Amino acid sequence: MNLEAQASAYRRLHQTQKLLMLLLSVLLTAACSPKDERPGLWLGGEEATAMVNDWRFTDDIQEIAIETRTWYLLAHSTTIWCVEFEGNLYVGSYGTEKKFWEKNIERNPQAKINIDGEIYKATMSLLDDEALSREVNVAYNRKYDMEEVFGDEIPLWWFYRIEQQL
Repeated sequence: MNLEAQASAYRRLHQTQKLLMLLLSVLLTAACSPKDERPGLWLGGEEATAMVNDWRFTDDIQEIAIETRTWYLLAHSTTIWCVEFEGNLYVGSYGTEKKFWEKNIERNPQAKINIDGEIYKATMSLLDDEALSREVNVAYNRKYDMEEVFGDEIPLWWFYRIEQQL
């Protein structure tokens, strides 16, 4: 093989490697996002640059994604239901044990929220006001029809307030 043919073969190989790396990057990025009950890693989307004063735009959105930080410093993301109540945004949890994302929030309350492809930096805090928690629970039940989801055994929920950070 002459020198020109070797150079051409090398260029084709190099272009093929670049294309494969691009394809792999796209696949990994898609695999990193949470979907339904499957958790993910980093959230993708455009970062919000303006403060949200009223989260009512989430009334028609069934699921959002949250990204928290694990103790080993990797991102952990999951999809979750949300509800707006009196202009504030809340997410809920239930069950006998805290979820992985909740344990991450206890350790580090900083999170990212993906709502329709827009990323909001946030701080999440457990709602400890019982009266407000009951009102948020009513809003959650109204939005998600808990009887249809859980039947007669609707579990006890607790809630976290999402406060946007710029």
